[in-house]
Amino acid sequence: MAGFVNNLPFENPNPEFFDNRIPLVNLSPTSYESSPSPQDDERKRRRKVSNRESARRSRMRKRRHMDELWSMLVHLINENKCLVDELSRANEGYAKVVEENTKLRQENSNWKKLIGEIRLNRFS
Repeated sequence: MAGFVNNLPFENPNPEFFDNRIPLVNLSPTSYESSPSPQDDERKRRRKVSNRESARRSRMRKRRHMDELWSMLVHLINENKCLVDELSRANEGYAKVVEENTKLRQENSNWKKLIGEIRLNRFS
């Protein structure tokens, strides 16, 4: 019975085809399985040292960055406190000005009434 795999026709496999193959267990070890050469050991050691040094530098960069962020946080907290204090003083000053303005308007109204009464009395 024919079928298609990856758009290629195939038929049921012939068992004799597989009998002629060499089993994987009889193959000689690959370069990965054989004992490493001194050059390979040295390359591996240098790579480990290099990776450790790179990781150390990365940790130091991260530590410096965190220190900078903490420093910036402290600075921003202090700046925010100063701005809140300044805003509070400005609000207090605004309230005093509004209060004084109300008093002056009332005083102005009283003076206008008094002047109006004086004019009326002078012409009466």
